[in-house]
Amino acid sequence: MQKISGPVDFPGEVVEQFKEILGPANVLTDPDNLEKFSKDFYWYSPKLKKELEDKRADIVLKIDCRENLRRVVSICCRHQIPLTVRGGGTGNYGQCIPLYGGAILDLGGMNRIHSISEAGVARAEPGARLITIETEGRKLGWELRCMPSTFVKSSLAGFLCGGSAGIGSVTWGGINNGDNVKSISLMTIEEEPRILKFDGRECVKTLHTYGTTGILVEAEISLAPKVPYNQHIFVCPDWGKLLDWTDSIASNENLRKRLVTQFQWPIPSYFLPLRRFMPEGCHGMFLLVDREQSEVVIRSAESNGIRHTHLIPYKEPLRPPYLTDYTWNHTTLWAIKKDSTLTYNQLNLGDNFRNKIDQLWNRFPGEIMMHLEWIKGIPKSQNTESGIFCGCMPLIKYKSDQRLREISNYCREIGIFEANPHTYFLEGGAAHPDIETKRQLKSETDPLGILNPGKMRTYQPNPFCEASA
Repeated sequence: MQKISGPVDFPGEVVEQFKEILGPANVLTDPDNLEKFSKDFYWYSPKLKKELEDKRADIVLKIDCRENLRRVVSICCRHQIPLTVRGGGTGNYGQCIPLYGGAILDLGGMNRIHSISEAGVARAEPGARLITIETEGRKLGWELRCMPSTFVKSSLAGFLCGGSAGIGSVTWGGINNGDNVKSISLMTIEEEPRILKFDGRECVKTLHTYGTTGILVEAEISLAPKVPYNQHIFVCPDWGKLLDWTDSIASNENLRKRLVTQFQWPIPSYFLPLRRFMPEGCHGMFLLVDREQSEVVIRSAESNGIRHTHLIPYKEPLRPPYLTDYTWNHTTLWAIKKDSTLTYNQLNLGDNFRNKIDQLWNRFPGEIMMHLEWIKGIPKSQNTESGIFCGCMPLIKYKSDQRLREISNYCREIGIFEANPHTYFLEGGAAHPDIETKRQLKSETDPLGILNPGKMRTYQPNPFCEASA
């Protein structure tokens, strides 16, 4: 076991140096801002809420350019101040919560989109909002391949470093897939910071690392040809009938789609603005599909006994309402607003996913409500013939941490892969077959061990811990 060795002591002259570099308005030390910038949506997990509630930084530094970032990093290395990088703050596992105080680096000011090429590659700074890249891309005939449901607030670097999949991944897969990420440039954490650039598949080792392996200062991502999507709601009181139809839609590669989601009742009852389209006792399905294919899909639903209850036609430029605001981890948010005893999990059901859903319901009756998201591409060992697999973010009636462990253990027993959302450790949150490569990258980029210390649990040194008795 390890424990924190003590709070960081900021010499007065260091704070003054930060103010000289960034301007006094960009150096925050008041309690309200320390609390605000030190937290994300960790409270989705009752376990993380208990573990991270009292964690906060000693100072927040708002950065607007690479040169100022370089100077700040140099000072923090000289004084061995722990650093935690923050994007939009929409993560769910405490990725941007500092375990040992120190400095939060808010990169929201580094938000420039350098270019969107004719070939559909966007090059941007870390703080660029995904909604901005989406909006600018659509003006030129492109759209994001993959984005979280929080795309209005999420930053590019925050998603690449803390996320994995999302809206669009039913067609393009997650951030690790193919050439979705073209290049990543990282700043090292040294007194004389360097820039390391990774191209192609070399980028994978930099992704979904909770901001532990260097500071992302620029990224190039592949975009997809723009599609005019209509947004649809379908309902059915028969779960199995709806599931068969939804899976057929997800697996149909002739349909140009961006989202395929299914909810077990009573989850639709939590979506208060949509209740008039979600009849009592009916399970729901949300779909984003090319408007030219909407009629085909509606006819298919009707012929399979599925009701179509709502259509939000395509708008350009994109603007609310977004059905995506009720999918992915927004589903969890709506549920917790209505029932604070709920939490969630993140699963890949793999082969025979219908049987595994039944097994979970039978083993934990009344405790698990199914929320399904279809994704393309990974892991290959669990793909169906179409290359689409059924991801699951079930809502769980929280009883205890022990009960969460029992659910996790049972998932493993029946062949369900879990990306545990109830831990802030990188190694515990998902399968990282390349974890040794990521540890090696951290040793190259963060030799002092001061970047988001404690999140990569198996990396040493961690100068802010000491062995407990």
